[in-house]
Amino acid sequence: MQPPMWGFLQPCLLLLLKEGPKHGYSLMEELSRRKLLGQDVDVGNLYRTLRRMEGEGLVESAWSEQNSGPNKRVYQITPQGDESLMFWANALEQRTSMIYNFLTEFHRITDNPGQPKPNSNADQEPFLGEDNPI
Repeated sequence: MQPPMWGFLQPCLLLLLKEGPKHGYSLMEELSRRKLLGQDVDVGNLYRTLRRMEGEGLVESAWSEQNSGPNKRVYQITPQGDESLMFWANALEQRTSMIYNFLTEFHRITDNPGQPKPNSNADQEPFLGEDNPI
């Protein structure tokens, strides 16, 4: 059983849209291909999240006109979405440090040999910048 990833869809979508405009189906494919969520995304949840993000000014959309097939709504990140993406990245870097510390202590305390231990690199914590407060 995997823990739920409530709210994590938004930063994943912002990250993919940072690369350039995409339509909903390609976003769904990329989320799956890159394993950003660890599970497939419900298409209804994807489009509800995109609409909510558009309402919040994080993304904008327009219909693309295609020569063949139906028109598709294409989404792109806004400057406000860029700011939100940076906020998420900074928050996740801090959480990564806390999770690493938690797992290190968990394995030290439980000494559970059947569980994988985090990679130990005593001099370097993953993904942390110099000005990280944690």
